[in-house]
Amino acid sequence: MNYLAALSIIAMMLLTCADVILRLFKHPILGTYELVGLFGALTITFAIPATTLSKGHVAVDFLVEKLPAAAQKICNSIATLLSLFLFALIAWQSFVYANILRNSGEVTLSLQMPFYPIIYAISAACMLVCIVLIFELADISHKELCI
Repeated sequence: MNYLAALSIIAMMLLTCADVILRLFKHPILGTYELVGLFGALTITFAIPATTLSKGHVAVDFLVEKLPAAAQKICNSIATLLSLFLFALIAWQSFVYANILRNSGEVTLSLQMPFYPIIYAISAACMLVCIVLIFELADISHKELCI
């Protein structure tokens, strides 16, 4: 997933640079703004599962660190359960929304590209986050996940 996120960033960079250069010759690339926005959404989408797996999200735990070890585990379990609920909800609603967009034929303004594949990607990435969180709840180490 990180490689896909990196490819999306590279695509944004190349597209933006090409558009800027071609604007000098009065030939801008049609839909650059739309494509950069879609690539940005894909970058974030593809980065979320890997960030969750590596526990790279920002956590404010200065209060939890002062608690006994058992209380810390309980707090971490509750936070993980809430995260699991949130990402399951996002995955479900993203899937529902993608179906609505697909059925309505919603497309981007300039390029007439459909939106729904991006929303399906968001849903799939959130499902992957849920899987990571389930493994985390089951107390499986990251080394076992990477095998």
